[in-house]
Amino acid sequence: MGALAASQLQLVQGHGMVLDPVNRSSAWRKGFKVPPNYEDSENFCGGKCGLCGDNYALPQPRPNENGGKYGRGVIVKSYKEGQEIAVKVKVEANHKGYFEFSLCPLSDGKQLESEECFDAHPLKLADGSSRHQLSGTPFQYEVDLKLKLPEGLKCDHCVLRWYWITANNWGTCADGSEALGCGPHEHYRTCSDIRID
Repeated sequence: MGALAASQLQLVQGHGMVLDPVNRSSAWRKGFKVPPNYEDSENFCGGKCGLCGDNYALPQPRPNENGGKYGRGVIVKSYKEGQEIAVKVKVEANHKGYFEFSLCPLSDGKQLESEECFDAHPLKLADGSSRHQLSGTPFQYEVDLKLKLPEGLKCDHCVLRWYWITANNWGTCADGSEALGCGPHEHYRTCSDIRID
């Protein structure tokens, strides 16, 4: 009975995280000398999110933002401008919806990310689309994607943001009908520190 309860608890708690390039909350899992976050797959921030998945109400820098507890400025991967890069996302509880990615180049180690910066640098998948749509199955899996870095963008410190807008709740649609995928949904975000030469 105890094992069953523990396994059910594990399914409820986990959701998703970027493993490559590893996000700030998970960098300790890859051997980087940063504080461990044992809840690194739970960057659920409701509909009003901090820039990197934290509770919006927290003061800046929030834990996963540059200068925060996990945002130590540790560069986890280097790339070339215009390169097609591999990204791996671990989905621990599939809530459907879609992923989007964006970049924010920082001018120095103390600069905070901003929504305007991420909005100015959306990333496309290698196939040219701006979103990766999730199906309802399987429940747990790893998603391997290819992203295209922009030509002409170089940075000693760029922040790669993953943004997952889920679609597993029943709600009211724009036309007034009700259906799965309509209404407010959970949002998840993580940030990874990278370099682009």
